[in-house]
Parts: sequence; C-alpha cells; structure tokens
Amino acid sequence: MKPNWLLYLVIFSLALNFGTIGAFAYLRYEDQARLYPGMPPPPMRALWGALKLEDSQRQALHAMLPEHRGKIAEIRSALFLKRQEMFDLLKVEAPDMSKVRAKIGEISSLQGELEEEQVRFLLEIRKELKPAQKVAFLDLIQHRLNQELAGPRGPRGWAGPGPNPRLGPGGGPGEPPDAGGPGAPD
Repeated sequence: MKPNWLLYLVIFSLALNFGTIGAFAYLRYEDQARLYPGMPPPPMRALWGALKLEDSQRQALHAMLPEHRGKIAEIRSALFLKRQEMFDLLKVEAPDMSKVRAKIGEISSLQGELEEEQVRFLLEIRKELKPAQKVAFLDLIQHRLNQELAGPRGPRGWAGPGPNPRLGPGGGPGEPPDAGGPGAPD
C-alpha cells in the first residue's frame, strides 16, 4: 500500500510542476501579446524574418546590436537618475522652479540623445538593406509608429477610428451645434 501512495505523490508532484511551468509560459506569451498587439514581438529575429535578410546581412546587423543596446541602456540609466533628481526637487514644500526647469532641460536633452541614437541605428540598418528591403523596412517602421500613436484606444485616447466627434478641428473642444461658430447656418 505504501509504494502506491508514493507513486501517486510523485505523479501529482510532476503534474503540479508541469502545470506551473505551463502557466508561466502562457502568462509570458500573454504579456508579450498585450504589450505588442497586432505587431510581431520586438526582437530583431522578427525584423529579420519580415525583411527576408541574407545571412551576411544578418551577421552585419547582429554585429551592430551590442553597441546600440549599450548606448540605449546608458542613456536610459541617465534618464532614470535625472528623473529621480527631479522628483527629489519636487519633494520639498516649495520647490525651486528654476532648478526644476533646469532638470527638465537635462531630461529633455537626454530624451533627444535617445531619439538620435534610435535614428542613427535605423540609418545603419538601412545601409545594409537592398532597395526592396528598404521599402519593406520603412513600411514596418511606419506600421509600428502608427501602432504606438494609436495605442489601445486610438490616437487621442478614444475608442474607434477617425476623429473624435467631441473635439473641434484644432483638437480642442468643439462648439455646441447651436453655437454661432464658423460653420453655423445664418
């Protein structure tokens, strides 16, 4: 009787372990799908697959990655520190706005550096591509930018495509229908 009990315990333990591993894998997959809806995952493999790169192109692009990732990590680390410094300035009862503005300037400068590095890297990638791949690459970048701008609820936070009917032509609040605005009947 004792050996059967041990066998059942081992089987239950294995099933529990496999279930836990499966749950973690599923949750990780769901996180990726939620972060990048309608888009391939961000790794370079997805980009390489979409562009149908040759082995030599893959090797060249792969060689560029460490430097780019290092620069990005360095800038993001500096951004984190500057934001923490700004938060420390804001903690006091009466923050010195000149110091806050100066810190905002430093943060803006670092964000500009981040954008410059991204553009530099995109241009380096383009150098390695054939003409048809360049077109596909730019289409992929445009698609990702559109996805980022639209977000999960649309370009300005409302659900659905098209302009928000609650906003006027300049993106601000529109006039009520009975107002005597520029488009009102005489």
